[in-house]
Amino acid sequence: DDATTTTTTAQYDLLRKRHNQSQRRRSRWYNRLLLRNNNRHNSNNDDITTTGNAFYNITSTNYDLEAYELDLPVVVSAKRKLLSSRLFRRRPWLQRKANDNDEYPKLKEANFNDLNATRTVLEGILLNDNDAEREDVTNIILFEGVMIYLDEGVPHALLELCSDVLRKSRTANSNTSSSTTSLGYLCFADRLENIPGGDEDAAHVEMESTGWELVDFLSKPGLARHMGVARVV
Repeated sequence: DDATTTTTTAQYDLLRKRHNQSQRRRSRWYNRLLLRNNNRHNSNNDDITTTGNAFYNITSTNYDLEAYELDLPVVVSAKRKLLSSRLFRRRPWLQRKANDNDEYPKLKEANFNDLNATRTVLEGILLNDNDAEREDVTNIILFEGVMIYLDEGVPHALLELCSDVLRKSRTANSNTSSSTTSLGYLCFADRLENIPGGDEDAAHVEMESTGWELVDFLSKPGLARHMGVARVV
């Protein structure tokens, strides 16, 4: 009836409003992190590795980003079909960064429940030789709405894996003759393990136990209730 329709519409509008607010807030966090690193290095060299749809919430265009998107094989296949037909119309700056022989962002297949395979993919990105040719590289890993779908225990192990690979990247650069400085950050809008509700103290413990120093943290409504920025230690 009309009353039910009105109530349902009001609930939908409220959920849409909350979603849009959350998306704008995530975008501000992502771009603030990029701007902070850009100002510190006086350089635009950032490597960004994202999961889910996190990359498409980055609206800044003034960065030289080497970008990778990790997702399930079936999702990667679908995204490749959508890149030219829809995404480039909505994000024209992505089209300008792409060329005839490459895709942007670079799509990589990964099943995060398979930690060994995920490590192989991530090391292939972060331990390559390209960074040795640049100075002051910042590696940023973004997680958005991914951990809520993973098997129990995997989100915690995935945080450990990411920090370990970033430390390896930092060590690899320090062992070369290059003057490259490699920094590592994690930015997330997800549901982390071992953090009941939005307990910030528990968030600090979880991040420290997996090799991260929590820089910013915020709890929000929804499944992906934890938002934050962490620095690898």
